[in-house]
Amino acid sequence: MAQSRTQHALVLGSRFGGLAVTSWLRRLYSPSRLAITVIDQWHEMIFRPGLVHAMDTAPDTLMSGVTIPLRPFWQKQKVRFLHDTIVGIDPSAREVYTASHAPVRYDVLFIATGSSPGWNLIPGLALHHQGICEGYMARHTATLNRQYPEGRLVFATGPIDAPNEWHPAINVGCECPLFETALLWDQHLRQSKQREAAEITVLTPSQHIVEMASPAVRERLQELLHKRNIRLVTRAAFQQVTDRFITLARKEIPYDRMVWIPPQQGSQWLRGSGVDDGLGWVPTDEYLQHPDWPEIYAVGDVTSHPWPKMGHAAMVQARVAVHHWAWREQRQRKKPRPYEPQFLWVLEVGRGDALFVLSNKVYGGKREVILRGRTSYWAKQIFQWTYTQTAGALPIMP
Repeated sequence: MAQSRTQHALVLGSRFGGLAVTSWLRRLYSPSRLAITVIDQWHEMIFRPGLVHAMDTAPDTLMSGVTIPLRPFWQKQKVRFLHDTIVGIDPSAREVYTASHAPVRYDVLFIATGSSPGWNLIPGLALHHQGICEGYMARHTATLNRQYPEGRLVFATGPIDAPNEWHPAINVGCECPLFETALLWDQHLRQSKQREAAEITVLTPSQHIVEMASPAVRERLQELLHKRNIRLVTRAAFQQVTDRFITLARKEIPYDRMVWIPPQQGSQWLRGSGVDDGLGWVPTDEYLQHPDWPEIYAVGDVTSHPWPKMGHAAMVQARVAVHHWAWREQRQRKKPRPYEPQFLWVLEVGRGDALFVLSNKVYGGKREVILRGRTSYWAKQIFQWTYTQTAGALPIMP
């Protein structure tokens, strides 16, 4: 009997979603049955949730616990890795194009490249205004924190460039780290007895903070911000950023320093490809499968849905997507359950304390868990340590 040919899976991106996709593919298929190619512009993965500690960690030690070298992971998983920049896709030919390599063909494609930072979407906003979304930016922020602990520090997140038909509608794509950094900075200043000389303000375009959580969660967070004397400005309609002011629709916010989570927009290389929704986001069904191109799946931030754009969500979506493709290929497998969005967040507030939130109420569910204390804090620390030690090869996600 002739052996079936080796199929080729192509994974775009190697952060939370991409690593999880690769882990599940190799868990289900041997290299003789499935060849896997991963394309990314980074040799290392940064555990970005850990970058919030730019607010209370020295810059020379910040990256030590969040940097994951990927080469040993690829070797162990017997994966071909292309260090390159993705520039285009032809879904009809089943080819992906990069800046430096020949076109890469695929039998199944998993897009996990995430969203694109939209620094250009607010006039005047630029990389030098600081942030925590990438390692080099977090190091720079940590350095300035040590040099200039006093004065007016503004934490701001930009809006999300999303389709109008997303339901529930969201105004911001990545808000949660903003509150965590503000609270950690507040606690750091209190411990160093410098809080009275500092002013902390949080700006968000959201009508209600933490849009993906319930009113009970929002109330808990607002109480915490009020207790810590952290000023909150919601519905921030950004008009311009200068070196002295952030101009909103009806007011100006003066500042000495800023920490930004930039606006989020769809993946720029996908625009006009016939794969995206017109804005760079990839439409999918509840199994993360593209509605027009059944051999294409998308997981994580790049999906055209108002689902939580967070690492845990990408990992769960990866499991659903891979198992759905495996079910299609081998009908003897049980069809997986569709993806059910839920909001999972552990908010560190300083001194070994954290707020744990698990909720699906915004997405039509009835489950919600809210816990506060050291147990929540240590649960997050254990997850981060385990994840960074295994390069994301965690078969534990539900």
